[in-house]
Amino acid sequence: MVTAMNTGDLTWFWPVFEEVPVDITVHCYGKDVQVKSGQPAFEAVNAAVNSSLTGVKRWDDLSMSDATYQEYQTSPTMMVIELSYDPPVRIHSQYAFFKNVNKLIIPLDGRHALANPIFGRTGEFTNSGSYHVKSTAPIVTALQEQGICTKP
Repeated sequence: MVTAMNTGDLTWFWPVFEEVPVDITVHCYGKDVQVKSGQPAFEAVNAAVNSSLTGVKRWDDLSMSDATYQEYQTSPTMMVIELSYDPPVRIHSQYAFFKNVNKLIIPLDGRHALANPIFGRTGEFTNSGSYHVKSTAPIVTALQEQGICTKP
């Protein structure tokens, strides 16, 4: 009960993430690729994201600066997936972070990608810290299998 009060989340122990974004943008080595709801790839990519976010997550203070966010959107050396949610989503955990985020930003190749972080944004502001998942490989695999993004 103490954890529920500290996090403001009665289901903090539920490690499942089953959200559906309104928009998916893949920043694919300097080129933006939109994956819209209704496209065949949308379900596969969303399932891979939800799979990666389900399970044990570790929070730490690695944060995404505004400069890094801009670089993620334009860099020819990085692959990043950005998911937009409306209404905002909550990532359930024992930590009191990412309780109402509009966007999840997941670096897949390039800066910070090896740490498997999940960055959040609420409105135009980046949330402090990041969650770290076991693997983001299912997301990369889905993007490659769907022909959305491959490393040049």
